[in-house]
Amino acid sequence: MSKINSAVLFCGGKGSRLGAIGKRKNKSLLLVNNKPIIYYIITQLLKSRVTNIILPLGYKGDDVKKYIQKKFVRNISKFIFVKTGINTEISDRITKIKKYLPPKGLTFLLNGDTIFDFNLNDFIKSHFKSKKKISLATFTPKIDLGFIKMKNNKPVKFKKSIFISDFQTKGSKYLAYSGFIILDSQYLKKFKFNPKWDFEHEMYNKSIKSRDVNIFEIKKGTCFPIDNIKNLNYANILSILKNWLSHFFIYKNY
Repeated sequence: MSKINSAVLFCGGKGSRLGAIGKRKNKSLLLVNNKPIIYYIITQLLKSRVTNIILPLGYKGDDVKKYIQKKFVRNISKFIFVKTGINTEISDRITKIKKYLPPKGLTFLLNGDTIFDFNLNDFIKSHFKSKKKISLATFTPKIDLGFIKMKNNKPVKFKKSIFISDFQTKGSKYLAYSGFIILDSQYLKKFKFNPKWDFEHEMYNKSIKSRDVNIFEIKKGTCFPIDNIKNLNYANILSILKNWLSHFFIYKNY
């Protein structure tokens, strides 16, 4: 099985949705079960034998670099740290790290706020089998909002904390984008981003239009974005519960 040549781990955001805690720390360094989020991400990448891990550093980037240099000293040669600015858009961060991408092979893009343990080899197999330029991983998240079902302009039902699968209809199927992307390194190096556009919106819609996108559904394993305090608290509860139940060989997946 071919491996991922480079992983680009985005960890430069300010974490503004985390309030005061996001101002004190880089979001990737927030603790889940007494370990930073980025610890779990990098551990999974190293298990998957990624050749290089590129980090476009931004907000409190020096803290991220110091943590990795201390915690992953045995694998430090795999890491490439690039200062890309504090208020830099992701498209500009990609532009600034393009020279570090391999001339050929696969590049894996992922966010520094999402804990995961799904099988990356399955994702890679899906990408090669599809023969597409881009593969997007999707999952079924729970939406923590209250929804009111209306009929003839009258409320008929209230639901809270539902899964996106509840929105499926006969005409459309909705899949939540996880933030995990596999693509050909050359395709990423050659893509010219418009700084006024969201890079995902621009790249994926162009690729979908040219039928170059493969969709991989995460059906087993963890994919948990931590975007706010509620998510962070929930991740800690799930992590503790998983560790406790694992002693009894009961709990396998989130």
